[in-house]
Amino acid sequence: MYRAADDFHNVQKFTADDATDWMEWSGIALADVVNEDEAPKAKLGAVGFTRAPKGSHSSFEFAYDEVLIVTKGKCTVRSRDNVLTAQVGEVLYLPAGVSGTFHADEELELVYVASSPYGAVNREMKAALLRAKSRSR
Repeated sequence: MYRAADDFHNVQKFTADDATDWMEWSGIALADVVNEDEAPKAKLGAVGFTRAPKGSHSSFEFAYDEVLIVTKGKCTVRSRDNVLTAQVGEVLYLPAGVSGTFHADEELELVYVASSPYGAVNREMKAALLRAKSRSR
């Protein structure tokens, strides 16, 4: 998954093509390129890519802060009484503990950045998603 993941003395560059462990959640594909489990010297929880077909949706309630940076398409996030739509070049901030729903209004690609304790919270879910993916092949 990572190129030189333990080499935090040099600047690194990642693209969606560098991501190898793509997982699927509610029809939405996601893959970390850096996360605190596999690169413990990283000072954040995770950075990765998401691809979602138009119309896909999921619910969320994270135990960590997450930021979504839209790089293609448009999405809508609903939480409590708040409805926000973001498109290319816009950022959504999802605070820890806030529940809501995510909807891809168009074919969507985004970059996500998650704060710690991302690894601890997602370790089991990631393993289950990767197992399900390997069984479906």
